[in-house]
Amino acid sequence: MKKYKVCPLCGRRNPPKMLECIGCEADLSNVCIIDSEIEQRQSEESAESVTVPKMIRICDCGVANPVNVRKCINCGEAISDIVPVEDVETEENNMRYAFISLDGVYTYEVVAAEIVIGREAAMQDYLVSKPYVSRKHAMIIVRSGRLYIRNISRTNYTYVNNEKIPDGDFELRDGDEIGLGGHRHNGSRQEEAAYFQVRAGICI
Repeated sequence: MKKYKVCPLCGRRNPPKMLECIGCEADLSNVCIIDSEIEQRQSEESAESVTVPKMIRICDCGVANPVNVRKCINCGEAISDIVPVEDVETEENNMRYAFISLDGVYTYEVVAAEIVIGREAAMQDYLVSKPYVSRKHAMIIVRSGRLYIRNISRTNYTYVNNEKIPDGDFELRDGDEIGLGGHRHNGSRQEEAAYFQVRAGICI
């Protein structure tokens, strides 16, 4: 009977000698070699077993990655040495959040409980051209089904609806306007800063 390794990430069957999935390059070094009978038995046992918590690896850029991925899906950094943690997503928290740039060219979906954003962090592909945004400007936090932002820049500020946010976690709501490093003055926004609208909902 033919033996193979089943990728835990994409489900592809790989030759027994493979250390990385042919399809998605997930780590297969700790995946057991099985055949179709063993796979069928494991499938039946899984259906009857207690649900196992979903584990993820959170990259330094703040993005949550599947536990078997070796490189971050957002920034490409090696993450195999990052200790896996339990995914905080629960059935009662099925809200989705996204930041949409006011110029309409960029959308960033919040994919982890804590994400640092900035010119050298998450969203860097859009923010790198915005000099008023700090390298690590703010932290996005999802807690108990609510979305918060915290300013961590020591040189520039974070604004919500054109008001400078206080220290600590500031709750965001659908439709809020976020200004990273700038705000509206006399009806105009600073081009060197970055501006987003918050979108929240089950489907966004």
